[in-house]
Amino acid sequence: MEPVVVSVLAEVYAQRGVPADQLPYTDEFEGLYAEVTRRTGVPLSRAQFWRLIANARKRGVLPRVAR
Repeated sequence: MEPVVVSVLAEVYAQRGVPADQLPYTDEFEGLYAEVTRRTGVPLSRAQFWRLIANARKRGVLPRVAR
């Protein structure tokens, strides 16, 4: 995936403050998805976007968020 998409994801993810494991099937996921795809212009499916979140989290790109 393009580095700019990952950096925008990390920025928006940190601002939202919702842990990744609490995102599936929520309005927070949809908001995060909409913001990242709007800002990057990269057409991702929701499945691709979830994979991006999971991979970025495993690589330590996303900050730890506790709620």
